[in-house]
Amino acid sequence: MAAKLDIWNMALGFIGTRTVASESERTPEAVQCALFWDSARRTALRDYPWNFAQARARLAEVAMPEAWAGEWRHAYVPPDRCLRLHRVLGAGGRAGFMPVHDAEREIVLTDAADALADYTRDVAEPSRWDDAFRMVMARRLACLICAPLLKNNAGKVQELESLYRAALPDAMQSDASEREERAEPDAWLLARGGFDR
Repeated sequence: MAAKLDIWNMALGFIGTRTVASESERTPEAVQCALFWDSARRTALRDYPWNFAQARARLAEVAMPEAWAGEWRHAYVPPDRCLRLHRVLGAGGRAGFMPVHDAEREIVLTDAADALADYTRDVAEPSRWDDAFRMVMARRLACLICAPLLKNNAGKVQELESLYRAALPDAMQSDASEREERAEPDAWLLARGGFDR
C-alpha cells in the first residue's frame, strides 16, 4: 500500500527534483509537498467521482434562510467531509439542488423532503485510494509544487498540467469500469404501471 511519502516522491519525480526520505524533512521539496498536499488531494478528488470516495448520507435539515425561502422548500447541512455533491434524492427520486453559503455555513437547497445525498467525501488516507487515483494525485501535487520548487518555470508547469489532464481519462475509465449504472425507469412505462428490471 502506498504511503503519503511514496506519492510525494512520485510527484517530485515528475518534476525532476530530488526525492525526500521523510515527511518531517525541512528540505524545500518536503516543505512544498506538505504545504500543498491537502489542496492537491481535495482538487483531485473533486475532479471525478472516484468509487472509493463515494458515499450516501441522509441530510440534516436546518431552517431555510429568508433570502432563499421563495425559491426552495428545504435547506440541509452537507454531509461531513463532503467535497462535491452529485445528486440529491427525495421520495420522488432525483431532485434539483444548489449548494450555497448563508451567513454561518454552507447549506444545500432543494425541494426534496427527507433528502439523501450522493457525494464525494474527502478520503485523506492514501492506503484507501486505488492505484489509478494515486498516480493522478501525484501528478496533481506535481502541478502545484512545481512553480515554487523551480522558481516559476512556466513551461514545466504547463507540461505538468498537460500530463495531469492526460492521465485523467485513463484513470476515469478504469474507475468507471468497476461499476455499472442502473437503468433509470422510463417515466412513460411507470405511468402505465410497469417497468421490467
